[in-house]
Amino acid sequence: MRIAVLADAHGNLLALEAVLSDLRAQAPDLVVNLGDLVTDPFDPVGSADVQIALGCPTLAGNHERNLLEGDDASSSVAFARPLLSAAHMAWIGTLPTTLRLADGEVFACHGSPAGGDLDYLLEDVGSGQAVLAPEDAILTRLAGIGSACLVLCGHTHVPRAVRIGDVTVVNPGSVGMPAYTDDSPVPHAIETGAPHARYAMVTREPGGAWSADLRAVTYEWDHAAQQARMNGKLSVARWTATGRV
Repeated sequence: MRIAVLADAHGNLLALEAVLSDLRAQAPDLVVNLGDLVTDPFDPVGSADVQIALGCPTLAGNHERNLLEGDDASSSVAFARPLLSAAHMAWIGTLPTTLRLADGEVFACHGSPAGGDLDYLLEDVGSGQAVLAPEDAILTRLAGIGSACLVLCGHTHVPRAVRIGDVTVVNPGSVGMPAYTDDSPVPHAIETGAPHARYAMVTREPGGAWSADLRAVTYEWDHAAQQARMNGKLSVARWTATGRV
C-alpha cells in the first residue's frame, strides 16, 4: 500500500498544484490531507476548490477550527474567511479531526493524537527552534492511537519520519508554508531552510513495516511570495521565498 500524505497547504495554490502533479506521477493507492487547508495570503478559494475536488480523506486542522469558530486572532484566518463561500465553509464543517485508515493500521491527525490540533507531536520548541522531542515525550503524545503502527501528523511544517517502538510517525512537512513564527507554547521559529513544496509518499513494505519518502517539489515560489506581498503580508512572502524567517 502506498499513501500520499499532504499537510498544511495554507491556501498556497501554486505549491499545491505542483505537489499534486508530482503526486499523480507516483500513483498512490490513497491520498490523505492533514489540514490547515486554505488560509494565508495566497489563494484560499482556488486552493479550497482543488482540495474539495480531490475527494480524499481530509482532516480539519486548527485553522479550520478557527474558521468555523469565527476566531480572527490569526491574521491568516481573518484574510481567508471573507473570501470563502458558504459551500466552502460547509465542506470545512464536515471534516473530522482524526482518521483511522487501513483497518486501524494508520492513525491520522493534524497535531497529535493525545493533545489535539495545536500539539507538536515530534518537536520540542522550548529553545525557540524546533528540535526532535525526546522519545518519552513523543510516546505520551501518541496516546489513543489504538493498534496503529503508522501515525500521520502535520501542524509543525517540519518533514520527519521517526520510529518510536513499533510505531512509525511521519510528518510530510508543509505543502505551502516552509517557515513561520508563533508565540505558543513559547515564542519560536520554524524553518525548513528551502522554499520547496513538501509532501510524503509512505509505503508499506513486505513484512508490514512502513517507509517514508519525504519529497521536496520545486514550483514558482517567487510568484507565491508575490501573492503574499500584494496581500500585505511581507513576512509570509519572505518565508515562502526562502524557507527561513
